[in-house]
Amino acid sequence: MTGLIARAAFALLALAAGATTAHAQDDVERLRIHGSNSIGDTLMPALVEDWLRSIEYTGLRRVPRAPALMEIHAERDGTPLVVEIGKRGAAAGFAALVKGEAELAMLARPPSAREREDGWQLGDLASPDQEFVLALNGAAVVVHRDNPLQRIDMAQLRALLGGEVRDWSQLGGRQAPLRLHGGPAHGGLDDFLRERVTAARAPRASIQRHPDLRSAARAVARDPGALAIVELTTPLPRELRSLAVADGGVAVPADAAGVGSRDYPLVRPYTVYGGQMMSALGRSFALYTVTARAQQVVRRQGLVALDPALPSTAAPVEAEGLPADYRAAIDGAQRLPLALRFNLKSLTTIYDSYSAQQLERLVAWMKRPENRGRSLSVVGFASADPTARLFATMTSTNRADIVAAYLVENGISVQRTRGLGAARPLAAGDGEAARQRNERVELWLL
Repeated sequence: MTGLIARAAFALLALAAGATTAHAQDDVERLRIHGSNSIGDTLMPALVEDWLRSIEYTGLRRVPRAPALMEIHAERDGTPLVVEIGKRGAAAGFAALVKGEAELAMLARPPSAREREDGWQLGDLASPDQEFVLALNGAAVVVHRDNPLQRIDMAQLRALLGGEVRDWSQLGGRQAPLRLHGGPAHGGLDDFLRERVTAARAPRASIQRHPDLRSAARAVARDPGALAIVELTTPLPRELRSLAVADGGVAVPADAAGVGSRDYPLVRPYTVYGGQMMSALGRSFALYTVTARAQQVVRRQGLVALDPALPSTAAPVEAEGLPADYRAAIDGAQRLPLALRFNLKSLTTIYDSYSAQQLERLVAWMKRPENRGRSLSVVGFASADPTARLFATMTSTNRADIVAAYLVENGISVQRTRGLGAARPLAAGDGEAARQRNERVELWLL
């Protein structure tokens, strides 16, 4: 993470030199962060307070200004600072960023095409210098452990939420009534499901609503004929398990590897965006959010932290049914919970911002003493091209080679490199969204 540390140090030096974000109504140094309530309610205040402590601010206190506005006051060497956290939603936060009324915008979804068009003057929002993924969350589809169903696809989930599925036989199970449970309506999870699953339509299914998602999960634990949609971070009773989810390709379980790699279709990144002309104060905080220290705060808040390390409960890989080349590439290895994806439209990086930041974390993790002597297997995948069969293989090989070369240049041993073309697609179709999910590079630890 040498580059990240250098950028953070530069930002802090500039901050110490007196760079400020001025507020229209007073002379107090002020940083304004607006956007998603899912991020702004608990995670953002915790991150801001830890960041302030890390740069030696004291006297921290929270000052509510309105139901959707909180200020965090602090001071250093007698100089006051106010961090303003507005929680009026992602759209309002992005609009404030475009208008210059906020320096950072919190989004629990990608910016829309219209928002990106409106914010053209902000610079390259896909750059790792302007897009900072804080944490991951998303949706989990849970059933009783005695339920024989193992997977569900996005079309079935859409039909379930649309009220078209009322019996387990419609999902490939035995004929029996299906009872659907969920948390409060109009919460962050429902917003995500409308955006990701139901094409902006409100669910039409008969959902038994509970005061919180944990209560919904407990209801399914008592009823083998029930199903609930909860967050990935919702604590699950031992009687429950999550279904693997398919999106026109292989079904991906909601485990550490599936979520951390973003291969699982229902992952929801929590992201902060800033303009290319961020002040030193804003950039100092933005760079802090992707540090290991910030990820400890993320973990304490119950969200999925961005850690490339193997989970302590990593399940063995089921090799049966995998292509022979894939089995050879991963033989004796364990999947790391990340996949690298490319962004060929960016002028500043070949990777998407999440992958660029994860690659730095991976290098730092591999250099720890406990990983000395270990190496990686790098496996690339690409989208199918019916007009040129070899193109996918060449593309996936080239990208695996790019990643492997970067790792070797940074002192990381790479033992195997494979390009498997269009094998094991995650998403169907040839559109931009499917291409972005299918074209990836996996990392396996040997």
